[in-house]
Amino acid sequence: MQDDWRVSRRLTLNLGLRYELNTRYSDVQNRLTLFDPAFPGGRLLIAGGNKAWVPSPAPAVVDSGVNTPRGLLPNDANNWAPRVGLAFRPHGDSRMAIRLSYGIFYDIVELQDIRTFVRNPPFGEVIDLRGDANANSNSSAALRVTELFPERGSPRSRPGVFGMFGKYPDSYYQQWNLAVQRALRGSTAVEAGYIGSKGTRLAQRLNLNQARLDADPSRPTPILSRRPFPLFGDSIRLTDNGANSTYHAGFVKVERRFSSGFSYLGSYTFAKALDAASLIDDQPRDINNLRLNKGRSGFDIRHRIVFSGSWELPFGKGRRFANASGWLDLLIGGWQSNAVAQWRSGFPFSVFAGIDSCNCGASSQLAQQVGDPRTGFARSIDQWFNPGAFARPTAGTFGSSGRNILDGPSQISFDLSLFKVFRLSERSTLQFRAEAFNVFNNTPFNQPGSTVGTPTYGLIQSAGDPRAIQLALKLRF
Repeated sequence: MQDDWRVSRRLTLNLGLRYELNTRYSDVQNRLTLFDPAFPGGRLLIAGGNKAWVPSPAPAVVDSGVNTPRGLLPNDANNWAPRVGLAFRPHGDSRMAIRLSYGIFYDIVELQDIRTFVRNPPFGEVIDLRGDANANSNSSAALRVTELFPERGSPRSRPGVFGMFGKYPDSYYQQWNLAVQRALRGSTAVEAGYIGSKGTRLAQRLNLNQARLDADPSRPTPILSRRPFPLFGDSIRLTDNGANSTYHAGFVKVERRFSSGFSYLGSYTFAKALDAASLIDDQPRDINNLRLNKGRSGFDIRHRIVFSGSWELPFGKGRRFANASGWLDLLIGGWQSNAVAQWRSGFPFSVFAGIDSCNCGASSQLAQQVGDPRTGFARSIDQWFNPGAFARPTAGTFGSSGRNILDGPSQISFDLSLFKVFRLSERSTLQFRAEAFNVFNNTPFNQPGSTVGTPTYGLIQSAGDPRAIQLALKLRF
């Protein structure tokens, strides 16, 4: 429900309340499973009954002792989403306004997770079989044809698992903003404001079968002996709704509405975005210490300036110059030019160890920071940061460097276009378009190599698109 309440001539409130119930997905044949880490050795609860699959020789499907819903988990039924908006005219006219708003918005269950559930036993199975191609056929390191379908519960079977972790409540976002708008002379207006957002219960991948660290790293033991669920695969990829994010931005905008054949829009934004996982498949470096993964978002852009404009050239019939019809108007009349210019600071990136330094099979292991990566060198595409500031961590440990602590190259671009419309008849027109992207051919460098010990470490070896020019005709009828 939603309602506008005009409190006074200067103040208007917009109030609303929304309720959402996102029911759990189910399968018509109840082929969904839920990993149960509380059971010794782990098991998969089968939807729509009291059965479970355990990684042992037949019979692998046994009574679970609990009733598992068809949707695996109860619905998240408390999704109340209030909305509040405020518009205030301090002088009682339309030349200045202050606007304020707040709202909560819920997200739905990630569909990619549902798609992967059917891969789990007993309805599907993903097994990682490895062998040494150079090993003798009698060697234990060789992979033989007879071993392609290992017996369940055997050391070679170990199926991977996909699914949800915990109660998996619905993700939601709180968004708020404050803006002050002021109309200037003519058709120009300025606006300054603040935008904020907080994401809660956001999805992140966890490998629940990450091994424990060695008690004595100088005497490493096999990883499998330290995995909490050794009869399952190296990857028990579960999606946990435990991540959070924040975004704060201040902006200034100047806009001229289209008048006398000319309009423009210019803006500057200063922002900061933090999270623990920017992409759905991002995994933490250590599932036992998720706080280590909090850092700048992979899409965090600290500064951005954008300017765009449109100008109808003042030539031809009905215009200021060369106001004539016929061939002259056909050649120089009716042209419109457009321009977009933008500059932004670089995207952040992390420096990776490139090895399993913890000897625990964890993902996204970062390097050890041993110095200042921003000093002690002359920046170029051949050395974007100080490579001596990072090293591979000591065996049996995690790297100390933070996530997304360095900035990649900034980018600047200019796009220009020129349009003209030819009227062929009462109902048909032909539009000619000439467009130039990155017209000054600035090089949009990509991120540098950021894995310690690799040939591309610290180097930028690729870039985005160069200048592109295209001509087009569009017929409308």
